[in-house]
Amino acid sequence: MKRLLAITALCASLIITCSACSDNEDSSSKADSSSSVSDSSSVTDSSAEDSSSVEDSSSVEDSSQDPFGPQKKEESDITPAMWTATTKTGKTVYFLGSMHALADDCYPLPDEILNAYNSADALAVECDIVAYLSDLEAQMNDIQNMIYFDGTTIRDHIDADLYENIKQILEDVGLYNEVYDMYNELMWASLVDMAMINDAELSSELGIDNLLLKKAHSEGKKIIEIESVELQNGVLYGQPEELNMFMLESSVYYYEDQVELLKEMYEAWKSGDLDKLMEIDSAEIEDEDGSEFEEITPELQEMIDNYNKELMDDRNVGMIETAIEMLEGDESIFYVVGAAHYCGETGILKGLEDAGYTLEPVVYD
Repeated sequence: MKRLLAITALCASLIITCSACSDNEDSSSKADSSSSVSDSSSVTDSSAEDSSSVEDSSSVEDSSQDPFGPQKKEESDITPAMWTATTKTGKTVYFLGSMHALADDCYPLPDEILNAYNSADALAVECDIVAYLSDLEAQMNDIQNMIYFDGTTIRDHIDADLYENIKQILEDVGLYNEVYDMYNELMWASLVDMAMINDAELSSELGIDNLLLKKAHSEGKKIIEIESVELQNGVLYGQPEELNMFMLESSVYYYEDQVELLKEMYEAWKSGDLDKLMEIDSAEIEDEDGSEFEEITPELQEMIDNYNKELMDDRNVGMIETAIEMLEGDESIFYVVGAAHYCGETGILKGLEDAGYTLEPVVYD
């Protein structure tokens, strides 16, 4: 039996995990201590004790100090998908397809990306996660969506074998903490996804959106939120519990397969191969015996389809509208959103083409 896999929800998972783990930094001092779904799984998008253990060694730590600086003799040879378009007033809008968790070999960034950032009047991103992580009230409000308030823990909602499997996955990457037992299945699915990122030898700290945002904040560059953290979290928090449980179970059942797909996705992103990204997004794997997972009911399939639509298609509408506004404006903008949002019949490229705009691919030297 084959089941469809997709891994385009990475950014939202990172927001959930970051907010929860930020809260746990306070909790840990008292008690000792945060995709699209398909027919089988999700990769949506730090340890309360030591988050650096999840971020894969000191190379990440060194690069995050100054990822745009000369740590290496030569710039990275990555060529992620990037385009330019000219506004009606003659300004340039730069479009970059991002990935929200990367590795050290992407830095320093190619000149084409840095020049786009430096020449733009503003940086446009899906949401300003840097500002969000400085807003304790907003984080505390979101935490309420991830905690059981009826006296139960995650152990009361999933079977013992599943709990032990997840616990082992998290322990292997230094992510497990018993404090997380108070969190619900959505948070636990997000933690598993963070473990996948680690096992794929990637780091959310090195996500290009994250580092560009930090640079913009430090330099006082104008930042435009195309969406918001609240919008993204609203999509995740608004799903039925049955779907959330399915996401958690399937992320564990197909864990190794998804780690490998995430590695492939990273390689495709580095080379700007959008066709390959789309192929990975619709990849299939073979169940070992087809017995551990029951057949997906029509009701669950409808939940999956609705979630994927909300996560990608519906959000693309707003991204396209914002892009058109920028092309109609009088500022030069560096527009950075997840690469998957540019693809397909509902993607940004098709939407701008239908609106009469032509995007020219950037050719890297």
